[in-house]
Amino acid sequence: MVYFGPEKLSYIGKKLENILSSDKEKLLDFLNSYKEKLDVFHKHLILVTVSSDNDFALSAGFNPEGKFFYGISITSPFLKSPSLYKIKEYVNEEFEALYNTIFNKSTISKVQAGIIRFPLQTHFLAVGGEKSLVSKEMFSEEITGKPWLNFAKIIDNEAYEKIMNINGKKIGFLKMSLTDDGIYFFGIINDPHKNLYAEFFRFLKEKYKLPSGKYYPVMEIKDKVVGTFKLELEEIFSEEKWKILEKFIDDFEKFRRFVAQMGG
Repeated sequence: MVYFGPEKLSYIGKKLENILSSDKEKLLDFLNSYKEKLDVFHKHLILVTVSSDNDFALSAGFNPEGKFFYGISITSPFLKSPSLYKIKEYVNEEFEALYNTIFNKSTISKVQAGIIRFPLQTHFLAVGGEKSLVSKEMFSEEITGKPWLNFAKIIDNEAYEKIMNINGKKIGFLKMSLTDDGIYFFGIINDPHKNLYAEFFRFLKEKYKLPSGKYYPVMEIKDKVVGTFKLELEEIFSEEKWKILEKFIDDFEKFRRFVAQMGG
């Protein structure tokens, strides 16, 4: 077995393998029943995933040879690689309980079990399993230049905590949202001068050369958003980028105080 990711989560591999041990035969039977329908059969997995909306995912499963794979990812692997063959109403309360323990969840999470093919198109914060399986897929990613599983190699305890403190949290008036496309920052202002603030937000984006990125839906705060920009995932760990964000927020707050003094 190999493991890449924060040391504090190194225990989850054994737990997940034990949790799925009673279902292993059933899961592999389901996978093998579609052998004739799946192209490049050896690249497929039967995967069980627990996730919450706009939050992280915990996954584990087996390849056709019964080799074990597991990981924690930014989004559910099924999000960008929909499964044509799923086990309907799959239930595993121990799996859900482990997810809720790791992420301190009390809400109902979503459980999926289905056949999916490598590469799994989401960034993993922790990944492990049978060495021959995990190492092979990581090597394939290195060739294609897609760091899905390999992202876990740069995640230590400190990096993991930083990521946990980003998703859904705020820095100043900026709400942060972590996605596989990067970290999105939304300027949240509940003020009648929203258009004025939106113009100044655009000015600061240009000043600090912060890219807009593709549109990311935030319907619950849409009416309060004066602007958005994003950083690449790797920039989470750049002190220089966070200093730029602090300057951005400081400039914006100075402008807000100026507007208030002018009787705005």
